[in-house]
Amino acid sequence: MSTPTTKELTNASLAFLSYAGESLPVSGTTVFQIAALINKTLPTYPNLNADWQVVWGPALYNPDVLVDKKQANLTMVLQSISEPSSYIVATRGTVGNDIWEWLSENLAVVFEPWPSTTNFNGKAYISKATTDALKIVLNTLPPTAAQTPAGFSPLPGAGQTLAAFLATLTGNGAIDLCFTGHSLGGAIAPVLALWFKQTQGSAVLSSNAIFYPMPAWDSNAVAAISCVSLAGPTPGDKGFSEYFAKSLGDNYDRIFNTNDVVPHAFAELDQMAGLYKPTISMSIAEKAILDAMVLMVMEEEYKIRSVYTNLNNANPFTCPLSSTANTYAGQALYQHIAAYELQFNLPLGN
Repeated sequence: MSTPTTKELTNASLAFLSYAGESLPVSGTTVFQIAALINKTLPTYPNLNADWQVVWGPALYNPDVLVDKKQANLTMVLQSISEPSSYIVATRGTVGNDIWEWLSENLAVVFEPWPSTTNFNGKAYISKATTDALKIVLNTLPPTAAQTPAGFSPLPGAGQTLAAFLATLTGNGAIDLCFTGHSLGGAIAPVLALWFKQTQGSAVLSSNAIFYPMPAWDSNAVAAISCVSLAGPTPGDKGFSEYFAKSLGDNYDRIFNTNDVVPHAFAELDQMAGLYKPTISMSIAEKAILDAMVLMVMEEEYKIRSVYTNLNNANPFTCPLSSTANTYAGQALYQHIAAYELQFNLPLGN
């Protein structure tokens, strides 16, 4: 990867800013507290030049995990102040302590059909993990005005789905619409971009279990759709990747650290064990977990006679191994988070 472009720096910053407040306990005010924190941070956050404002959301999903609620899938839309026709949709990655999110949106490798439009004649599959996450993002909305607690103001786009809000933007002329996210967000972002790309103009999306009916959000196809994803796992199979490349083309930028384990899931699981050798090796338990995952993926690939395939437009960089992370898990965590913070001049431990 060459020196990051302004667009890459901006999207990386907003992808990481979406993690703001992820450790807050869930209550009726959590999303409002996060919104306040994001709005307070925006003017001074690196790479943003005090030029971005939240215009929808954030929207936050709160799944029940055992006896507690956890945070998941925070998503927000931001608008450039200097270029008002430019918008970015940022989706958060996995919240570390949300076991539900790990099991449901990261490790569910079963394939499900991608609900493509009638303009697509092939077969495309995405993982159940990606399907579930996409469904949540498309169906979760900022609390309505009536749901806004005392002492807080309604959030932008209160009570509107993401699709309904984006429909309000495309009626006023051409816009630039970019989707971004890190980690799980790096898998959701390109899938969101494809979802909205394939439903522009007169395309018809048949009934499906993700988000239906899909409103005519951009009947005149005035939105120029792009995506900058960071550290995302593979969302789908070969058919999906080919359909994605045909639909987005060069308007996609898949950024990843070659020493990050997450982008090796699930198309390159065989490379994970040797990532940090000879310096660091997997433990016996870690290798057993990886072997089990490989078998699960192979079984699912056999069922559909296809394989997990990386999306196009790879844009890799390589972060040197950390001298202070001496275990495989510790090194993997460093390479998945700190490596990107260093690459994009973001605060460490963000």
